[in-house]
Amino acid sequence: MDVELDRMEILAWLERQSPRKVLIQSPLGLRSFAEQVERLAREKGYEAFISLSPTWGGCDIAVEEAKRIGADSIIHIGHAPFLSQTELPVLYLEARYKDYTPLQVLLNDISRSLEGRKRIGLGLTVQWLSHLQRLVDDLKARSFEVMVGKPGGHLAHPGQVLGCDYSSLKDIEESVDCFLVVGSVFHAIGVALISPKPTLAADPHTQRVEWMDERAKKVLASRYYMIEKFRDARKVGVLVSRKPGQFMMGLALKLKRVLTEHGIEASILVSDELVMEGLVDFGYDAYVNTACPRLSIEDQARFSKPLLLPVEVLVALNMLSWEEVIEKGLLLNLSLNVP
Repeated sequence: MDVELDRMEILAWLERQSPRKVLIQSPLGLRSFAEQVERLAREKGYEAFISLSPTWGGCDIAVEEAKRIGADSIIHIGHAPFLSQTELPVLYLEARYKDYTPLQVLLNDISRSLEGRKRIGLGLTVQWLSHLQRLVDDLKARSFEVMVGKPGGHLAHPGQVLGCDYSSLKDIEESVDCFLVVGSVFHAIGVALISPKPTLAADPHTQRVEWMDERAKKVLASRYYMIEKFRDARKVGVLVSRKPGQFMMGLALKLKRVLTEHGIEASILVSDELVMEGLVDFGYDAYVNTACPRLSIEDQARFSKPLLLPVEVLVALNMLSWEEVIEKGLLLNLSLNVP
């Protein structure tokens, strides 16, 4: 699918910033655009570098890498603005799909799946946001009432969803019969985990439409199984990410104190990339994840030990009930007030 980047936006930003050196970072799949941006900057007389490090979202800004090479600004390709403040100036260069056709051909399947439901809460990943209004109009033409939530939290745009932030949909939860999430199952299942309202995933890449209820039930059952395993842990590692948008040392320190008060030995482990390979030599019985909450949801199978979210730790310690977590949609909430 064709992706468009705004050349004029890049040039205007470079002119305003006048950087001595600029670091360009992009996720896998968009590396060719990093080359284009580097060439454009170089042709305009700027010294530009391309980062080969992985980047997983707008939270993952390569500040330390930029500082190491003496860069005084960063161009981050592919994601919407996430951080309100950054140590270095950052241009978030969103990658938007130009062609509406993949969504248009899904409309019949979407309409059939939504049959019997009237009020639809709509959320899109940033790649499809250029087509938000057209999709709203097409759904309304099929007699659906469509609601689009306002941006909040880490969201930059109305109707946007992130794998870790669904506040645009939670805000309209009481006003809709169900949710429609355009992008991927990855994004849609996150909504299903924090809301009792049915969630329909529409993936223009695979041309699949699927309700998330059964997937969500399996994930929640798996999470509770990990909570039960965690209750046997006597030595726990509290994981902290150095990524600017994931760094939550305050939360980690609170969790360490709570675990210690419950007779559990706890240590804080800091890394940029949180992977099981970096933990194999340790003797911890379980881990607590204060970084991206989707690590625990999507990557638990890669970890041989329970990798609990902060709210799940409170459940394991009998400080909060699992039923309350499900009812209030707290599972992915890293800002939960830990006593």
